[in-house]
Amino acid sequence: MKTKIKIPRHPVFKSFGVFNTVSGTYVCPGWVKVPSGTTRDDIEWSDDIIIEPRVNSTGVKPEQIEVKDIEHKVTASNGKSEYIVSFRKGSWNCTCPAANFRRGDCKHIKMFKETN
Repeated sequence: MKTKIKIPRHPVFKSFGVFNTVSGTYVCPGWVKVPSGTTRDDIEWSDDIIIEPRVNSTGVKPEQIEVKDIEHKVTASNGKSEYIVSFRKGSWNCTCPAANFRRGDCKHIKMFKETN
């Protein structure tokens, strides 16, 4: 029996892909280099593997940057409803219908991204 290749589970994506490039074979998300000929059946996502964060150009690790949670109430364009736009743990959310049904950010999230 072939040993499974363990890669860290990505907190956002529910699946992964195996890609062959000129420089090698990789599992994405994360661009984890794996041996040539690796298939999806050879991969096992693991919650116990931790990848050390990269240091940015200023020499600061991402976990050293304080990111505060944000929550704002916005009035709907009809003036009758109210939605909550929030930023928690690096992710934007809005309670408006467009945020649930569109791909990408709704107009409320875009507005706050531009101002923050």
